[in-house]
Amino acid sequence: MRQQLSDREFELWVQMSSADRLHSVSVAKRVLKELPGDEIALTAGFLHDVGKVAVRSGIVTRVVAAIAKPMINPKRLEWLASRGPFFSNLESFLDYPHIGAELLRGAGSDEFVVRWAAEHHLRKDKWTVDETRGEALVRADSLAV
Repeated sequence: MRQQLSDREFELWVQMSSADRLHSVSVAKRVLKELPGDEIALTAGFLHDVGKVAVRSGIVTRVVAAIAKPMINPKRLEWLASRGPFFSNLESFLDYPHIGAELLRGAGSDEFVVRWAAEHHLRKDKWTVDETRGEALVRADSLAV
């Protein structure tokens, strides 16, 4: 795995929680089986959740985010964020895909890896990435521990 990532990407990966690193390895292994030899998709599998390193995200924040995300629009979330630190942190956590994309852009990652980090929770019709890779990554992400 170490040889797959650049030094700057690896530095970001090691900052991820152990649970998120374990998940990313599981995703990458599944991607490797489905797209053998596609090192860019493999890197995207390792790094798609890297934005979580920039946000405090204990179990409560993660559970509330999973429940709230489908029900809350950006304007309401912005209003909630002004109500206190928990909701402000929740807003940041829900934005972790974009945060991750910026971290990866700063690390010099391939454009597909950057865009996948930003888009991996979007509906397929909102993707700007290659659909074959995206579909493989979504399957891997949904099946990985």
